[in-house]
Amino acid sequence: MSDDEILHGIQFVCKYASIVGAKSLTICWHGGEPFLFANKLPNFIEYANGLFSKHGIKVTHGTQTNATLLKSNTYNLIKNYFNGFVGVSIDLFSKYRTFPSGKDSTDIAVENIDNALASGIRCGAINLLTKDNLNRIDDIYDFYKKRKMNVRLSRVFPINYSDTLLSPMYISDEEYAEAMISFFDRWANDYEPANNTDIVKLIADLLLGVPSLCLREANCYKRYMAFSPGGDIFSCAEFDVPESVIGNFLTQSPEDFIKSNAREKIAAIAPIPEKCYQCRFMPICNGGCFRERFMLGYPYRCKSNIIYWEHVLKWIESKGGELYILKGKSVEEKKLIINKILNVHT
Repeated sequence: MSDDEILHGIQFVCKYASIVGAKSLTICWHGGEPFLFANKLPNFIEYANGLFSKHGIKVTHGTQTNATLLKSNTYNLIKNYFNGFVGVSIDLFSKYRTFPSGKDSTDIAVENIDNALASGIRCGAINLLTKDNLNRIDDIYDFYKKRKMNVRLSRVFPINYSDTLLSPMYISDEEYAEAMISFFDRWANDYEPANNTDIVKLIADLLLGVPSLCLREANCYKRYMAFSPGGDIFSCAEFDVPESVIGNFLTQSPEDFIKSNAREKIAAIAPIPEKCYQCRFMPICNGGCFRERFMLGYPYRCKSNIIYWEHVLKWIESKGGELYILKGKSVEEKKLIINKILNVHT
């Protein structure tokens, strides 16, 4: 985005938040690669902080980087404006993160992450699973455990179904589920388990019957906005096709955007499949990721989620718990049950 677009976007969000009565919000500086303009970010964040403060709205900031520019010149930025934490995207033991020259960027990213950790920066990661690294789950687990980094294991989202059959970047539902199960089993059987909030949150979801991730929220399309160069607004950063545009922060006022029914229109295009209402995981899934239903016509993660969640649920049951056992329980009862199930995994 141009500087003017960024400033206009900040103003738009602030006015929108004021109108809807928001008390707090988070701005994620994403991309693309946000550290390409690391020298400009402090000015934009300071401007946003001042503007939101005037309207009595608490604003926090986050960012996600591919770590190739996670250098010492970004440390103060991260410490001062991102609470000392940065999210990184990295694909260990895979070959798809390359520079334009074709050179693999992983070694550079890992070196930068290690240097950042040594300087006191906290890092969390999204690590893609591909056919290249499916047989390296133990190594991936050990890598993040050693660095005390939380990791979310993900897989490449297809543009269309045929992509999943043609490219080694894509793995099947069964392959992904088995990889997740292998990672979970390492964690569950580890005397000193790795830090992994995704696993802990999933266990909590299965006990409480409440989703902890935007991917599974019932009305995610109402809670998030993603701004793009040129002003287009999307329901989240995963949308990128013209038919999914819900507004424009350069040509629309926040008032007009709020009056628009664009969000409801795209939601109607991607309803929750009827079969989902018969699934026992519906309370924590809500038909899966809205973007998947919109782009592909079905919840892409559904099959792999069920395989993986059934495995985790069996582990919970082996600890004396059961699905949604914490529903309706007091805070004290919840603590007792969670402590019993997690045991040393707290």
